[in-house]
Amino acid sequence: MTRWMRISGATQLPPDASRAVTAQVVVAEVMGVEFTDLCAEIRGGRDAAFARQVAMYLCRLVYEMPLSEIAECFGRDRSTVGHAVQRIEDAREDAEFDEAMAWLEHVVGRLGREDVPHV
Repeated sequence: MTRWMRISGATQLPPDASRAVTAQVVVAEVMGVEFTDLCAEIRGGRDAAFARQVAMYLCRLVYEMPLSEIAECFGRDRSTVGHAVQRIEDAREDAEFDEAMAWLEHVVGRLGREDVPHV
């Protein structure tokens, strides 16, 4: 159960929340952090915080989610999401990181399509 579902009492995720969970699952697996750390109400360690920023960025870039919806899905403030997106955009100046992000964009994009089952 996601944090959003606990708060709202919903039994099924709306499309944007489902996509946010997809991004979190993929990023957690690839970056070697616990999914629950990305969903935690507290910041957590540096690795978890950075992975969360990557997942937020992917929600914005791949799914074109508004910052306010990403903030709601991640249990964060809109300005926190804006900071995360900017931080990852800046980090993409590194060619190796940019290549890794391009791959993540592809994977998350494929999994977020309507015709592909969600993770």
